[in-house]
Amino acid sequence: MPGPRALVFNCHITGLAVARSLAAHGVEVIALDPDPRGLGQASKAVVRRYACPNPLEAETAFADFLVERADELGRGAVLFPTNDEWVLAVARNRKRLAECYRIPFSELAAVDAVLDKRQLYAKAERLGIPIPRTYSLADPAGTARAIRYPAIVKPAEQRRFYDRFGVKVFRAENASELVRFAHQAADLTCVAQEIVDVPAGGFYSLCSYVGPNGEVRGAFVGRKLEQYPEGFGTGCLVVGDQVADIVERGTAILREFGYHGISEVEFIFDPERNEHLLLDVNPRVWKWIALPIASGVDLPWLAYSEAIGKPASAGAIRDGLRWIYERDYALLSRERRLFAATGDVVNAVWDPDDPGPFAQLIANEGPGGKYYCAC
Repeated sequence: MPGPRALVFNCHITGLAVARSLAAHGVEVIALDPDPRGLGQASKAVVRRYACPNPLEAETAFADFLVERADELGRGAVLFPTNDEWVLAVARNRKRLAECYRIPFSELAAVDAVLDKRQLYAKAERLGIPIPRTYSLADPAGTARAIRYPAIVKPAEQRRFYDRFGVKVFRAENASELVRFAHQAADLTCVAQEIVDVPAGGFYSLCSYVGPNGEVRGAFVGRKLEQYPEGFGTGCLVVGDQVADIVERGTAILREFGYHGISEVEFIFDPERNEHLLLDVNPRVWKWIALPIASGVDLPWLAYSEAIGKPASAGAIRDGLRWIYERDYALLSRERRLFAATGDVVNAVWDPDDPGPFAQLIANEGPGGKYYCAC
């Protein structure tokens, strides 16, 4: 008899990887999404698809949807939100949802704390974990005088910032630009940060599942070789590359916050300081999670197993695999010579045994319009 279901939402590239992982273990996966064009919804790994309210626009309606349909969706199912707004919606409605579902990550206080850049960087400094030179925006004019340019203004909550401004960060070339950006985003939690001259391939992430007791049940380091769009885009070519100090520092910051669940702790390499600097913590699954899964650290399965009371731990890591998001890598290749996507490669979308998501990817490039995902 199959175990509890898994609800994956929204179900685009990230959700596709989660669905394929869990389906391979015999778990029935339900896809929830306000938009039917998400790639994961076209996968044979998904047994049923539902249109649901968007929590960014109607959080209460989204929680009501889950509660009112618990018997139909699968009472006791494990929840896998894939973007910050979905994570926060579950965390803010945890008391209601936990009566119907299993929630495999920390409560709201820990989620809010790791997403708050001010708290994150303060704790990192106390732990001796290097960070980019970062400044408060409580006094924008004072920060504008002190910071080195170019600089960025970056938000604590990515999606609201992106929906308002259409960019992930503001890049300020001078003091007047920084002050103007700070005032435009004054009602959002933001910090100012000096830009690090990161060398090619200098973006790293600790990918892990930490159990409720603080035990790290699986940890993996990936290195972004290419991202699209360039500058502040998302990874489109990533390689497994285990770095001990990233594991140590990433684990330390998660324990400092008392966070459990799946997470991605992002670092950049600063050649000027010869250090890996802590950048962000994403308390959720993310776009290239298929890479650690294929490399032997099946994070969705670890989270699911713990949630149903049968905790498991990852085995040996198969290092050196590469993950590619075919569309973005191909678009980037028109601009310059790229890191090679050769050797043992994990495709984000294409799978000859599950071609539906790739067909949806092609359809999304047509007149029907593109699916938006903040992953």
